[in-house]
Amino acid sequence: MPMDDLDQQLARRDALSVARLLGREAPHAGDPVGFTATRVRIAALLLAVWATDPEIREALRLVFEAAAPDQRALLALGDIDTWDRDGRPARRWWAQAAAGPDPDLAALGAWRAARADVRGGRRGDALPLLEQASLAGIAEASVLLGRLLERDGDHEGAAAAFRRSRTGEGLLRLAEERLRADDLDGAERELAGFRAAPHRPGAADQRAWEQAIRGEIAFGRGDLDRARGHFEAAGRAPGTWDRRIGLRLAQIAVADADPVFAHHWISRLAEGDDAEAEQARLLRDLHRDLVDEGARRLEQGCDEEEDDW
Repeated sequence: MPMDDLDQQLARRDALSVARLLGREAPHAGDPVGFTATRVRIAALLLAVWATDPEIREALRLVFEAAAPDQRALLALGDIDTWDRDGRPARRWWAQAAAGPDPDLAALGAWRAARADVRGGRRGDALPLLEQASLAGIAEASVLLGRLLERDGDHEGAAAAFRRSRTGEGLLRLAEERLRADDLDGAERELAGFRAAPHRPGAADQRAWEQAIRGEIAFGRGDLDRARGHFEAAGRAPGTWDRRIGLRLAQIAVADADPVFAHHWISRLAEGDDAEAEQARLLRDLHRDLVDEGARRLEQGCDEEEDDW
């Protein structure tokens, strides 16, 4: 057996032994004798390390049930119940923790309960919990709150939440809010303190996102060369930026009287049913000769390659 596997087995055996010992010493639920805060913290630390182990989780459940309504115990019970097939009881524990006296533990409870509500489509229940967690300084809660308020059309509330987050995503979304208000200078000011978070697989590429916004600012000011450079660097911007960037590059190609790129971008966009497609079709109608010339050049280029072959 590899040494790492043996070390892991020994560590698990010791952790399970401690969990069972704590569980055996726990009073029955409802017993007036409470656990000390130290024992609850030891159990919470064990759970944090061994949360994926069902035996250790169930041994520790006795500890936390006996310690309830201690907020740390309520949080842990919610964390344990998320592993059940029906994870809905977890939200109940977290909501109880959110109502407790320790503000930091209450914020954690509110954040976890709010995420459960968002996943379950209960946005109305999530919003006050997100507000509680956001005001307590949980940056992720501020960002999520801002996203939900933005979708609801509460742009003022969204901006306040994004600013409170003090995160890269928060600043980028604030800059987008300024762009929607045609405030180019304001958008640029929002980016002054921007620092991109390290890129994680599956997450938005914040550097690409920043480039897309800077491209929009330059485009709005008529600096088309700078805008093109930013847009070309924004290849992995999130959401619908790819369509918006394609439209801007089409408009720049038309302004530069570049038939090949005008045809390239307009033909890519025109078949859709969104605002960008509508704008692309309008560009095609207004600049039909330029777009047709681009198509002819591309066709001639393909014919020449075939002749060479």
